[in-house]
Amino acid sequence: MRNLVFMLLIFVCIQLQAQDRKLTLDLQKKPLKILLKEIELQCGYTFVYSDEVISDTMIVSVSAVRKPVSQVLNAVLPEQMLFYQRLSEQMIVIGSSRLLRETMGTGKYTLISGRVVNQSGRAAVPFATISFFENKMHLSGALSNEQGTFSINQKMEAGRHYSLKISSLGYETVMVNVAGPATDAGQIDLGDIHLEEKAKRLKDVMVKGGQQLVELDGSNLIFNVSRSMTAQGTNALELLGRAPGVTVSADNTISLNGKAGAAVLIDGKQTYLSGREIAELLKSMSASDIRSVEIINSPGPRYDASGTAGIINVRTAKSAVQGFNGSLTSGLSYGVYLRNNQDLSLNYKKDKLSIFGNYSHFIGYYSYLYGADRMQQGMFYNSFTDDVDKRNKMGTRLGADFAIDQKHTVGVLLNGNFLFGGGITDTRTAIGPLQSMTTDQVLTAINDYYAQQTQRYNVNVNYKYEDTAGRVINFDADYGDFTKRSGNLQSNRYNSAGGQVLSDNLYRSVNGIDIGLRAVKVDYTTNFARGKLETGAKYSSVSSGNDSRFLEIVPGAEVLDQTRSNAFAFREEISSLYVNYKRKLGKWQLEGGLRAEHSKSLGELATISPISGNERSTGRKYTNLFPFFSANLKSSAAHSFSLSYSNRIDRPAYQNLNPFIYLLDELSFWQGNPFLRPQLSHRVLLQYAYKSATIAGLSYTYTDDFSVEVTDTIDRTRVVMVPRNLGIQQHLALTLTQTLRPYAWWNILFNGTVFGIHNDIDFGAGRKLNLKQAAGRFSLQQTFKLPFRLSGEVMAFYNSRRLSGANQFPRSTSQVDLGLQRSFMKDRASLRLVFSDIYKGSRARSTQSVGDLYVYNYSYFETRQVKLNFSYRWARGSSTGPRNRSSALENENGRIR
Repeated sequence: MRNLVFMLLIFVCIQLQAQDRKLTLDLQKKPLKILLKEIELQCGYTFVYSDEVISDTMIVSVSAVRKPVSQVLNAVLPEQMLFYQRLSEQMIVIGSSRLLRETMGTGKYTLISGRVVNQSGRAAVPFATISFFENKMHLSGALSNEQGTFSINQKMEAGRHYSLKISSLGYETVMVNVAGPATDAGQIDLGDIHLEEKAKRLKDVMVKGGQQLVELDGSNLIFNVSRSMTAQGTNALELLGRAPGVTVSADNTISLNGKAGAAVLIDGKQTYLSGREIAELLKSMSASDIRSVEIINSPGPRYDASGTAGIINVRTAKSAVQGFNGSLTSGLSYGVYLRNNQDLSLNYKKDKLSIFGNYSHFIGYYSYLYGADRMQQGMFYNSFTDDVDKRNKMGTRLGADFAIDQKHTVGVLLNGNFLFGGGITDTRTAIGPLQSMTTDQVLTAINDYYAQQTQRYNVNVNYKYEDTAGRVINFDADYGDFTKRSGNLQSNRYNSAGGQVLSDNLYRSVNGIDIGLRAVKVDYTTNFARGKLETGAKYSSVSSGNDSRFLEIVPGAEVLDQTRSNAFAFREEISSLYVNYKRKLGKWQLEGGLRAEHSKSLGELATISPISGNERSTGRKYTNLFPFFSANLKSSAAHSFSLSYSNRIDRPAYQNLNPFIYLLDELSFWQGNPFLRPQLSHRVLLQYAYKSATIAGLSYTYTDDFSVEVTDTIDRTRVVMVPRNLGIQQHLALTLTQTLRPYAWWNILFNGTVFGIHNDIDFGAGRKLNLKQAAGRFSLQQTFKLPFRLSGEVMAFYNSRRLSGANQFPRSTSQVDLGLQRSFMKDRASLRLVFSDIYKGSRARSTQSVGDLYVYNYSYFETRQVKLNFSYRWARGSSTGPRNRSSALENENGRIR
């Protein structure tokens, strides 16, 4: 009876959150009691146990260097059928699962089993405490193992009601109701039980995370932004370039592990933007408003099928404190121009209601320098452009969640992003014969963007039902609106080598884009056949209107050039269904599913301009099936392997289907392609992880109808930039992410990708390219804890020579950033000083050679900067906050150009 009382005491005690102390020792084949004594001496804990629980014959081997005590105990106690529970910050009780079962007696028992996982379901929660109750009377309990599974043998009577209480440090407690089986013996499988993470609370209720810079969640990498000092004071686009495996090129193309075509989500929602517009959206978001960046290399059927390179999910920061709390960040940055960034986040929660909001802005000019040296038909055209972006950028977010009861929750979320202001580009092009390399004339083209305005609004309404039996219903309805207006005054003046004006033309263009986005989706999850079944449906509708007016300015008048003016309307509807099933079999986690998407689109061009080879109206209907499979093996607590296959698609950006020709200057143009087809990819990924500190992956991607924007000739003197399906691309990548902690004050994160690309390209008219290139991308981040509440960071990037579409980058680029931070006011406030790209190593250069056309491009953006940022946080209350949710707009936003 004494043992029974002792065991029951363990399970009814209140679990307190205590700071995990560090331990350094090396014991080989020593009694467990010696290990516990050593922990008491080093860390100040007191262990409570009986000799019947821990005998002298229990032998363990432990080698640890500054490891948390919890990790050591979790490694050695389960092997002896033991578990532990903290009674206070100093006292730890150790109990025996074997004695507890023996004390409860024998008889016909029902086996109750299940698996404890985190909120996303991708990672197990090991060593969770499971307590079994009948009418609030505690009967028995167990601990989950390293894989999160547990089982309890308990006598149950038919018709009686029982409950399980599942709790673990750092997670919200969950209650699961269980009914007694119809017979005296049997088996009950509860499937996956999801625990929601909760924030740690300090004495003054200030929320502080103990996250690593990079974490592994299933097969996904999580980049925790708050742990990167040099990321503060940047915008979201700059931030993405710091995430493991992500590269942002000079033309704002976002690549993942060396492959373009990554879909960018924000809080699980598609932005329905692409190319230039998604870059502008990300520039309007502050890194201070972003909690983490999730790298999803093998998305399952639950996600839209877009993104042949994978998915990058940007998670915005949401407070986890009840009451009123918030944060404020204010900063300055200087490179060529002085800029100001501000970020204000507010959160209020009381009982069932949670309200949260955010405002951020970037005010100031940005400098871009780029040029192109072109050789064509025996002539050279060497241009240089000085581009000043004068637009200010703002982002807002406002949302609310209301918990109707424990099962039903409703919410609304509003997002707005705005860019407004002018800009100017000054391009000088020297023209002459290649034979003599002397300049005959110079074209000066100045674009004065006297009016630019971009607005994006999105409204999401969400309903969620979740019960204790594992059933989850999630419904989203979305309305989005994107508008863009621009006015440009463009002069084109030709001067002879001696300075004489040969011709002088002045044009004005007025352009407008209006895109309406509508989407609804429903997802359903339930326990099924000892696994988890997921299914859902989605419908999205996108309507796009593009209007372009081109006017030639003559003395005293503006004349509309109808051959250079047009209106293009595009409408697309996508209907999709998916089903996915996952189940754990021993050490294996198997998952497989299928997504079906039916697309219907129509594009119509209104113009009198003759466009050779292009139709005025193009309509399409097609259906695609996207299978998915993954197998994960947790061979031990330290080692895990995964293998996955996915089939994905990249549909053309809406504006890329507009066949009209836009004038950039009198020598270069941009034109859409109404016959642009979606590109389809097949991807296989093999991944290995060791204690989440070492993550290695090998992937192969085969892409058919590979599409990219290329430069081609119009006639003997002019070129056009046009998106085309060029052929087949094969991509092989080896990735490694390694975290190290040589000392308590020094953390290291290394990420490396070595990849090979093979592009089999057909430009038409017998012009074919077979391009192959091996390349590498590496980053090294080091953080240091320094005296006087200081911390430092060194961030370095290196990109080797590489291949992108038909362009080859013949020279490597690199960048080094330095950061220093001082915390004060009990860690509520911090001051950060950052120097980025200290030696201007991020200059990009590329070449393209097709037939008699050769182009050498070069660029440098304002990456060398000094940044000073001040942050202050305040909080009052307990640890709950706005929930995470995705919306129905998860794909279409990524395709607005």
